[in-house]
Amino acid sequence: LLKRADLIVVTSPRYYDASLPLQPYKEKVKILPNAIDEDNFILRDGDIEKIDALKEKYNYKPIVFFVGRHIQYKGLPHLIEAEKYVKSDCVFVIAGKGPLTEELTAKCHSSRVHFIGKLSDEDLKIHHYAASVFAFPSITKNEAFGVALAEAMYCGTPAVTFTISGSGVNWVSLNGETGLEVSNGDDKAFAKAIDTLLTNKDLSRRFAENGRKRVKENFTIPVMVKQMEKYYTELMKD
Repeated sequence: LLKRADLIVVTSPRYYDASLPLQPYKEKVKILPNAIDEDNFILRDGDIEKIDALKEKYNYKPIVFFVGRHIQYKGLPHLIEAEKYVKSDCVFVIAGKGPLTEELTAKCHSSRVHFIGKLSDEDLKIHHYAASVFAFPSITKNEAFGVALAEAMYCGTPAVTFTISGSGVNWVSLNGETGLEVSNGDDKAFAKAIDTLLTNKDLSRRFAENGRKRVKENFTIPVMVKQMEKYYTELMKD
């Protein structure tokens, strides 16, 4: 199939670089990132009040937010462990559910960790805007891109990620530009990065601005469609 294809599209250059089957076909490979739907994350009338109400629910403590399926490669056990080392007075809000939910809730006894289950699209938006840090502890390239990561960045929430070989995650969020990246599986370093974002407001603000700009310029549906149309046009000319 790869030999017969005229065009091979992958979601990030890092994923391509780590894909052995694609190496013989470099001249046919193009990058087309996944995209978010901006319409789902535009603030509308009443949203500011909802965001404030959510912050009030947690006594206006900074929110470290996670959303995703509770499965192994999402790295949630690492976030639960990292929480023990975070020095800042904050809360950890964990959305989603999955096979690991029951085990994780049973093992986690910290009063500042809150498992809230699945969220509606509207509630997801409110949580993204209310959060101070987006925790994205995925650990393998099963996490090929990170759409939830791009959504958080669009909402101005800087992220902490692990370095994941062969994944697009560290291309979506750029270390030292839109968020912080630490060695894979290093829970104490992950905690330290969270503390850095919670205590360094100027850095966090700069990452937030850069992250939103990066998503708007690279990871929205209109940008993706325009790029794919360009590839199709080039292909037809050939």
